[in-house]
Amino acid sequence: MEKRAEAVADQAHRRWIASSDPDEHVEQIRPYIELGFTHLIFHAPGEDQSRFLQIYAKEILPRLRKRFG
Repeated sequence: MEKRAEAVADQAHRRWIASSDPDEHVEQIRPYIELGFTHLIFHAPGEDQSRFLQIYAKEILPRLRKRFG
């Protein structure tokens, strides 16, 4: 597993949203919404999941609702 992870280590930025810009989050989520996804999971590595979810709820989710309903 470690060898496989090392082989794609330089690709993590393509699989996960790593940005402090809320509008960039919306843009990177957009393709999934346009494909018809109705259930998305938002997670951040780290110990303070509550803080992450509070920030996401305040900064990103309202932008998603405004743009996509």
